[in-house]
Amino acid sequence: MRKTMLGVVVVMLVTACGGSDGTDLLPIPVVSAEEIERLSAEADAFAERHMAAWPDVEAYVADFAEDFLVADPSGRDSDGGRQAAAAMWAAWESLTDYSIEVTGTFISTDGEAYNQEWPGLWPTDVGVPVEGPRDPAGPSFFETFLFEDGKVVQSDVWWYPMDNERFDLGCFAVDGCPALQEIVDRYVTGWTNRDRDAVGALYADESLFVDSLLGLRASGPDSVGGLADDRFGSVGDLSFEILDLFSWTDGYGQPSESDPTHGSLMGVAIHYRGTVSDGGEEQVQEAVTTLELCRRYVRKLYTYTDPDPDGLIHREVVYREPNSLLVGVSS
Repeated sequence: MRKTMLGVVVVMLVTACGGSDGTDLLPIPVVSAEEIERLSAEADAFAERHMAAWPDVEAYVADFAEDFLVADPSGRDSDGGRQAAAAMWAAWESLTDYSIEVTGTFISTDGEAYNQEWPGLWPTDVGVPVEGPRDPAGPSFFETFLFEDGKVVQSDVWWYPMDNERFDLGCFAVDGCPALQEIVDRYVTGWTNRDRDAVGALYADESLFVDSLLGLRASGPDSVGGLADDRFGSVGDLSFEILDLFSWTDGYGQPSESDPTHGSLMGVAIHYRGTVSDGGEEQVQEAVTTLELCRRYVRKLYTYTDPDPDGLIHREVVYREPNSLLVGVSS
């Protein structure tokens, strides 16, 4: 596991007694253990078909729908339609020789997500000037996939902030992007304090929060804030450990006088471990949540993203590490 630019952050909160009577401290998934195992097996099988197929582009897109959408805001790649996406990846494949290695798998009821490393890829291969010796380890990414009727209809690519910094990409090249630290601090503080108002203040008016495996869905600041006692339970000592961070920037160019928002932060994906303990009992769940600090819309199979001027969350989707969900879940 690669170390984030923030290191490991742990926040503790002491609340009222609870859990010592054997009740669940963390919310239980709304699906059975059998269903979680099925979703996990499907995610592993997709990774084997998809990521392991690279650089065979035709095999790489075999599971994609004809109206498939891909969004990589940091890389300025956003194509609609299976053929257009395949042409984009064919161009990448012709530029460099690299592989895709999966280092972590996460699931939702209708999607899958993966921590990935791409050894062999270097920014100069795709037109980004980088000084210094080539690093054979290559960059790291987090990629999410949305499925409908067994086909992938959407894919989003998130970048590792330390790669942005060392490759001089986006806002990270200028000042290390303090906006990342700010949004993560506010997010962790609001949720770990189970503070309804502080949580709600993170979200835009038209925001959407989805944690499908826990059956949590809310729209708007008040509604999302209302989940403050539901997402991690309402009792016990809660710790929130950040394991990794990924980001979206508004392109990989740097801000300038003529375009001060270029390269600005507009998304954060947080890989975390949430632990609640009370009366000698302890329960743990691990997940990655994607925070879109932008408005996203599609026109003619092209995805557009407009950064939120106040850094508010417009859409959040939680993907769960399957093994951490199976504890205490009936089949």
